[in-house]
Amino acid sequence: MQSKNIKWINTARALCMISVYLLHSEFYYGDAGFSYGYALTPFYVNTFFFISGYLLFKKYMKVPETICFPKKEYHKLIANVIFRLVIPTLVFSTLIYIPKMIFHGNPLSFGQYLHDVWGGTSYWFTSALSVAQILLAVLLLSQRSHMAFYVVACTLLSLLGIHLRGIFPSPFPWYYQTGMASTLLMSLGGVYLRYESRINKIISKPYVFGVAAFVYLYSIMITNPAHLQKTIPDIYMHLWEYLTILCSIICIITLSHLLPQVKWLEYIGKNSIIFYFFSGVMPALFGSIISLFAPNASYALTLTVTSIALLAATGINLIIQQYFPYLTDLRNILFPNQQALHKKSN
Repeated sequence: MQSKNIKWINTARALCMISVYLLHSEFYYGDAGFSYGYALTPFYVNTFFFISGYLLFKKYMKVPETICFPKKEYHKLIANVIFRLVIPTLVFSTLIYIPKMIFHGNPLSFGQYLHDVWGGTSYWFTSALSVAQILLAVLLLSQRSHMAFYVVACTLLSLLGIHLRGIFPSPFPWYYQTGMASTLLMSLGGVYLRYESRINKIISKPYVFGVAAFVYLYSIMITNPAHLQKTIPDIYMHLWEYLTILCSIICIITLSHLLPQVKWLEYIGKNSIIFYFFSGVMPALFGSIISLFAPNASYALTLTVTSIALLAATGINLIIQQYFPYLTDLRNILFPNQQALHKKSN
C-alpha cells in the first residue's frame, strides 16, 4: 500500500503527463479550434519541477525544520542524475533521432545529431531537470540546514538563468538557462514539504480551491494560449501570470489529494519519465494514422489520439521494464545486485 504522500505525487505526475500527451495530440492531429492542451500548460510544466524539488528535499529533510545532507551523499545524488536522467535522455534521443528527422522531412546530419542528442536539445525537460538537480546538489554541499537559504540561492540562480536566456536564447547545451530558472520552482517544492501539513489545511478549504481555480480559468480566458507556455518564471511576465502559476500548483495538489487511487494513473505517475520520452513519438504516429482516415479534426478524435498514444506508451513501458530495464538506469545491468537491494530498501 502506498503512503498518502506517494499517492498524490503519482496522481499529480500522471495528470501532468496526460496533459502533455493531449497538447502533443493537438499539435500533431489538430485541436478543432481551441487548444485545451495549451490551457493546461501551467499545470504540467510547473508541477513537474515542483514535485522534483519536493522529492529531492524529502530525502534530506530528516526533521521538519532542518535539512541534513551528508557530504558522502553528493556522489550518490550526482550518480542518480547521470544514470536516471542524463544517460536515458541520450539513449532515447538517439533511438528517435532518425525517425524524428524523417517524420519532419529534415535531412540526416551527424553534426545535427551531435547538437540535438549530445547537446541535450531533443528533450528539453529532462535536460533542464538534469541541470537543475546538479545545481541543487552543489547547493546542498553547503550543508545549510534551513530552507530559506535554498529559496534565496535558487531565486538568484533563476534570475541569472532568465538573464542568460535573454542574452543567449539558444538552448544549447542541455537547456542550461531553463535548468537554472527552474531551480526556483524546485525550491518551492521544498518549501511545500517543509510546511506541508499547514499548507494542506489552507488549500483544502473549498473557498481557497475555488478562488485558485477561478483565477486560473480567468487567466486562461484573457491570455493568449501560446503565451501560457512561458511558465518558467520570467522577468517580463506580469504579476498576474505569476499568480496563475501559484494557482495552477494549488489546483493540481488539491485535485491529486482528492482523486481516488487509480492503478493506471499510479502507473503513469511512477513511470512518468519514460512516458515523457514517448510523448512526442506516440501522438505523432497515431495522429498521422488517424488523419489519413479523418483529416478534419474533431476534439473527440483528438482525445482518441491521446488515449491510444497513452495506451501504446503503457505497453512500451511494460516491455522496457520486463526486458530492457537498463534503458532507464544502466546500473540495472552494471550492478544488478546493488539495484535489487536498493529496490527492496525502497
